[in-house]
Amino acid sequence: MTTDTIENAENAENAEAAADVADVADVADVESDRRGLELPGSVNLRDVGGYRTADGRRVRWRTLLRCGAMHALTDTARARFAQLGLRSVVDLREAGERAQEPDALGQLPARSVWVPIYTVPPADAAPATAQANTAQANTATPGAAAAAGASAAMDVLRGAGAAISLQAIYDFAVDNRGDRLTAAVLALAEPGALPGIVHCSAGKDRTGMVVAMVLDLCGVPDETIAADFALTARHLREEAIAAIRQLAEAGDGDLPTDVMACPPQLILDTLARIRAGHGDIRGYLLAHGATPQALDRLVEALLTDDAVTDSIQ
Repeated sequence: MTTDTIENAENAENAEAAADVADVADVADVESDRRGLELPGSVNLRDVGGYRTADGRRVRWRTLLRCGAMHALTDTARARFAQLGLRSVVDLREAGERAQEPDALGQLPARSVWVPIYTVPPADAAPATAQANTAQANTATPGAAAAAGASAAMDVLRGAGAAISLQAIYDFAVDNRGDRLTAAVLALAEPGALPGIVHCSAGKDRTGMVVAMVLDLCGVPDETIAADFALTARHLREEAIAAIRQLAEAGDGDLPTDVMACPPQLILDTLARIRAGHGDIRGYLLAHGATPQALDRLVEALLTDDAVTDSIQ
């Protein structure tokens, strides 16, 4: 499969996703110019604040961020995170991704929680250090992080003997890694964990699943969750195109044409799969190690009754 074939398919998928975003409810909330945070060295960084919930509340601004790789963060970006009072960074990547591109957190006083979604790390695995990466910030290759994330997913599917497709990544995680997805949610539910960032390499698949679960837990409607998921098409476009080229040039013969796409229906189908087996997202999380108290604590920390006075820095 050629680079142009994959890239054209990707552009078509993302154009459709952008159109779907325009059709959802509360489109002004989804497309708020406050949502994207263009900090130097960040990939697909945005805020999930401001979304309305079924009971009339909203998700607090500047409390839960989602992002791709953070290995190229600059001093300016770190200063902004410090200004926001960042307390937690939940890293969903595999060990190889972290070793290649460790988070450049510098001296930020934020705890780093490693929760690889696709595999379970050995008990004695050493965490990557933020300080060790500061010298690499200027050598980041466009698309490399997103390509690494896609390759990690494909490797896991091959190892499991599963079909190689974008949908299969999500199905595999839901069916086989519920404990990992739940651990990521619980990392955000720890007392004092917020404001926090959830991130993987592209900020698309693993991050998308965890953020979708958290938003559902808060009572955000499905159409808004799907629209938030699809915004990656806008914020990751150049990185995604570069990643596709790298993957194709590496000779990955069974690379899905939609590997970097983020169609809204994908996350809707994933939520439906979870509900079919556990009734709702809360039931799924409880079945995989969460407690009612932890989930309630997370919801209360994320939601606000007053949309007007909720501060946006």
